[in-house]
Amino acid sequence: MVQLVPVDHDPFADAAAPASPTLIPVDHDPFADRAGPGPQSAADLAFGGEDPGRGVPATETPMGRFLGMPAAAYAAASGALDGVPVVGPTLTGASNRTAALIRSMRDGTAYADELKRVEDYDTGTRAAHPVAATAGAVAGGIGGLAPAVIAAPALFGAGAAPLAARAMASTVSGGLIGGADSAVRTGGDPLEALKGAGTGAALGAGAPALGAAVGAGVRKVGDVVAQRLAPTAGFGSAAAGKLADDLAASGGADAIRARLGQLGPEAMLMDASPSLTGRAQGLAVEPATRGAVVTPLETRAAGANARIRGDVDAALGPAAEPATVRGAHQQSYDQAVPPLYREAVAQPVTVDTSDVLGMVRGLRAQEKGPAADALDRAWNLLHHEGEVPGVGRAVIPDRRPEALHNAKEALDAAIAQAQGQMGSAAASTVSRLGQVRGALNSALESQVPGYANANRTAQQYFAGGDAFERGQTLLNGGRDAVRPGQLAVETAGMSPMETFMQRLGLRTEVDRHLGTQLNDRIALRNAVLGEGDFNRAKLGTVFGEEPTQHLVSAVDREGAFDRVHQDVVRNSQTAQRTASARDIAPREVSAGSTDVLPGLATIFGGADAGVSALATKGGMGGLKLAASAAGRQADLARNHELARAVTMRQGELMDQFLAAIGARSALQQRAAAIGNIAGGGAQAAALSQADRARGYLPSTLPRLPFTGR
Repeated sequence: MVQLVPVDHDPFADAAAPASPTLIPVDHDPFADRAGPGPQSAADLAFGGEDPGRGVPATETPMGRFLGMPAAAYAAASGALDGVPVVGPTLTGASNRTAALIRSMRDGTAYADELKRVEDYDTGTRAAHPVAATAGAVAGGIGGLAPAVIAAPALFGAGAAPLAARAMASTVSGGLIGGADSAVRTGGDPLEALKGAGTGAALGAGAPALGAAVGAGVRKVGDVVAQRLAPTAGFGSAAAGKLADDLAASGGADAIRARLGQLGPEAMLMDASPSLTGRAQGLAVEPATRGAVVTPLETRAAGANARIRGDVDAALGPAAEPATVRGAHQQSYDQAVPPLYREAVAQPVTVDTSDVLGMVRGLRAQEKGPAADALDRAWNLLHHEGEVPGVGRAVIPDRRPEALHNAKEALDAAIAQAQGQMGSAAASTVSRLGQVRGALNSALESQVPGYANANRTAQQYFAGGDAFERGQTLLNGGRDAVRPGQLAVETAGMSPMETFMQRLGLRTEVDRHLGTQLNDRIALRNAVLGEGDFNRAKLGTVFGEEPTQHLVSAVDREGAFDRVHQDVVRNSQTAQRTASARDIAPREVSAGSTDVLPGLATIFGGADAGVSALATKGGMGGLKLAASAAGRQADLARNHELARAVTMRQGELMDQFLAAIGARSALQQRAAAIGNIAGGGAQAAALSQADRARGYLPSTLPRLPFTGR
């Protein structure tokens, strides 16, 4: 059985066609004889719409599946194209002409007819769907103007200037855009262009404030969402919010981690930045939280000297008394050197000293006074009584290695004695005896096996002792201070024993600095950083750069700890302390001020009204008192959580806390970014809607009163 159903009216059919529905078989295609599909503009094609004139159900088209109504989608797309300020009508006209040209070439129809049909369809569809068309126009205005605002924000009042300056710039740009847009849309009508300029200027004047308000609102909503969604690591939302602000002012969680890593395991969160130190200062002012903040600082300060000595020992090795070092060095010498000499001089060899005696004889002929007497004693040291064949006992040159070694030591003693005297005679004595001693030593080294090795070993010990004494002078200041460059050259030429002994000497000197001052931090700072960069450079030469940097870090760390201690405990930085205390001050418990209500009620309503108002006052006061007390308890609980946070040390809890606050800050930053985008969009929307607002203005200006104009 054939079913008859109504067919929708084709808006593009001949105007003479009957308007009433026609009953035809359901399987009949009424558009089969048409030359082609219904008109589609470029906007419709881009939006994905289908021509409903082809009989395709709305829900079967791409836009039908998206909106359920392809005509509405077309209206929105067309409105968006037309809504672009100034160039919108041009873009719409180009779109319609392109669609008409395509249809005319495809279907073989007249271009003018197709253009009229496209334009009529465009106008009719937007009129039939005003909401979609308006929404699209607003979106087109925002999208068309946003790139210009982003490229030159200052010109459109979207920069970082004060609100008044931005409003002025936005007024000018809004007036220019509104005037130009109205002129384009009204065919150059000067009155309409003037009205458009005025409307645009008015909207532009309020656009920065509107954008700021919208942005602030979106950011506030984002903050609330961040408070609800972000982890808190055991802290309440109020405390976490203030800590998040402090971390943001400190450069973020990564900067906090880096600073705490530099300060070591004793560092607390309050040490990481001035903002967090200020938070601790405010908590120290409040009686309820002062102990929770001050006690950990006092405990840490009491251990400063022990920490510093531990740092010095870790970097430079354990300390030793100079007398102990000298005694150990002498003991090592006694165990190593004398056996070498005894072994060498015990060998059955004789030493020819004729060259030495000839030197003494020649020098004696030149000298007078003390030097001559010293040479006579040296001559005697080189002789002894012995048997001479055919002569008997006589004084003869001593050729025994052991006796000559003893003679050399006697010469060393005589030289040392003369060095302690003043004058040219003593200097001459030292010089002459030194010559004799050198010649005798050369004879022993060249003729007694093993003697030269014993000499070298002894010299190493003597040089090591000198290096130890030298190390104890390296931190001396003044004109006689050792220059870093000079020390580097000397150290490069030292033997391993000398290097070791110099290090021990300097280590004992550092310990002397620590032991002779009450504050080890100040002592170490003077030792490491005194004399400009000299001491640090010399420590680096003797101990190496890494141990020296360890000491510098210890000085910096303890200095940072001391500054925080002074700021929080000793009431330093009054302004910062006061501001922080004001930020966290608990609310006062109060019933509020309602004393005037009963009196007014009595005056205007009589005694009964006064009694009723008094009872109401009592009830209101009780509610306010309860709310105030609850608020104060919440503030105190928040402050205790803040105190727990700022005194937190590194570890798992700190990691969890920083991760939680970092996540909260990230959410807040995203909310702020979205707020900025929303604010910019609101500002762009205001600047681009002069054409729509212009329609609400009167078509003619009102007459001025009393002028007839």
